[in-house]
Amino acid sequence: MPDLSRKEVIQILATTQQARLAGVDLSGLDLSGLNFSGADLIRANLSRANLTNAYMRHAQLQDAILEDALLVNANLKEANMKGTKLKGANLAGANMTDTNFFGVELDSMQRRQVKGLSG
Repeated sequence: MPDLSRKEVIQILATTQQARLAGVDLSGLDLSGLNFSGADLIRANLSRANLTNAYMRHAQLQDAILEDALLVNANLKEANMKGTKLKGANLAGANMTDTNFFGVELDSMQRRQVKGLSG
C-alpha cells in the first residue's frame, strides 16, 4: 500500500521545489507526466509505478526501487541513480544523458532502450 496517493504527490510537487520524498512508498502509483525535477527520492519505493513522460532531471534516486516501473520517455538527465534497482523496468525512450549509474545493473534490452547512455 503506497504511503501517498497521486493527488498528495501532486500537491507536494506543486508547493515545493526539490520535493523531499526519501523513503516514501509510491509503488504502483500513476505518476505519469509529473515534474520530479531535483526531487529527493532516495530509497523511495517506485516499483510498478507509471512514470511515463515524468520529468526527473537532477532527481536524487540513490538506492531507490524502480523494479517493473514504466519510465517510457521519462527525462532522467543528470539524475543520481547510484544503486537504484531497475529489474524489469521499461526504459523505452528514457533520456539518461549524464545520469550516474554507479552500481546499477541494466540488462541488454534496457541498454538499447535508453537515450544518452554511454558505454
